[in-house]
Amino acid sequence: MEPTTLKETIKAKRIANKVTIADMAKAVNKSPTFVAAALNGNHRLTPEEAETVGKMLDLDKDSAMSLSKFPIRTDFPNTTDPFKYRLYEVIGVYGDALREMANEMFGDGIMSAIDFSIDMEKVKGSQGEDRCKITLNGKWLEYKTF
Repeated sequence: MEPTTLKETIKAKRIANKVTIADMAKAVNKSPTFVAAALNGNHRLTPEEAETVGKMLDLDKDSAMSLSKFPIRTDFPNTTDPFKYRLYEVIGVYGDALREMANEMFGDGIMSAIDFSIDMEKVKGSQGEDRCKITLNGKWLEYKTF
């Protein structure tokens, strides 16, 4: 099955079966963001995790196992500045996942970049390494119907 068709099938089954990203994440003991990215083809699940998610979504075996294939992460713009490139990479890999999760949590809308703040801090990782923590904080704007 083509990646776009599979992504659409997975989303349709998730909605039809009333299975949330959070439900699947809990079942495979992973972050909801990671699972949403895997469902969009930007990360991979282990074969066991793919089987669990496949059962939750009532996917055929081949579709479920496709969630454990190595992804190709090239669906984002390229730049020569390494810092900006990595930010593009984050959006390329996690953007669809974050949008799906935001829609589940807040409804149909967008995060404002006008009523917005962004913070960066230096934190220590679990093994004492320096880490860069970026927090995006934007007002949720619902799309209006008319």
